Amino acid sequence: MSKPELVKKITEILRREQVPVGFHIREQWLADRLGVSRSPIRAALKDLEGIGLLRSEQNQGYFLALDPDAPDFGDTQLPQSSEERIYRQIASERFARLLGEQISVAELVRRYRASRSTVLKVLTRMQEEGLVEKTAGHGWTFGPALNDEEAYQESYRFRLLVEPAAVLEPGFALPPQRLAGLRERHESMIEGAVFSQPVAVLFDVDADFHDALAGACGNRFLAQAIRQQTRLRRLSEYERYSSRERLLNSFREHLQVIRALEQGDKALAADSLRVHIRASENARPDLRKVRVLAHRRLTRR
Repeated sequence: MSKPELVKKITEILRREQVPVGFHIREQWLADRLGVSRSPIRAALKDLEGIGLLRSEQNQGYFLALDPDAPDFGDTQLPQSSEERIYRQIASERFARLLGEQISVAELVRRYRASRSTVLKVLTRMQEEGLVEKTAGHGWTFGPALNDEEAYQESYRFRLLVEPAAVLEPGFALPPQRLAGLRERHESMIEGAVFSQPVAVLFDVDADFHDALAGACGNRFLAQAIRQQTRLRRLSEYERYSSRERLLNSFREHLQVIRALEQGDKALAADSLRVHIRASENARPDLRKVRVLAHRRLTRR
């Protein structure tokens, strides 16, 4: 797991667990949650201190310095690692159909001029996210992707079925503090941050909203389905996530869902979520044109 990915996962845990400012963050606690050793956790915590999310005290360790529900919590970007760069290149080139259904480590090593260990880390991450599968030999196969019109239509119909249903689950419960954090973050986007933040941050805001609903529904099968769709979108939408005006409207639609949940009206929240998903489908640009532009950009010498 790369350091930027580890940093991101730590911020997600802190936000999800609703830990308070001043919370003592123990390395072993995070190591157990993330299935890694303490050494990479220690390095990631140092980076989080460097961007102001944590503070350290001599001989005591790290403490949370910023409220996880603050609008800018986790939005500060670390320098992009080689693993993240290759992950995004694979995503873009898969979308532009410059990569086939099957890939090999050797092919990617040559293509991206990267080490074998770096490529394996990227593929392992994609495997963990359900985006690729290892074949019997030395190859890897991409799973279903949102890279044609039919797949997108199927995805939106599927999301219309499962996401509102998750909100209407009997066990759905999103803590008020988490809701307030989502609202403040979206209000920050609407007030202007949507036009100044990197696209990766904007996607994370969007993904965090949908993941929050998935995690709150209390139904592990619905939660898994929603999160898998978010991962597929991450792999397929780097090239399409460029209309900031549409993102502004999308965040406004999210805010309608959040406010309905704050009022305790799950039926209204589910209806607002349906409106949002349909609006997103209707606002999609021409997939062929986007792919042509992506192909030209990626093959330009």
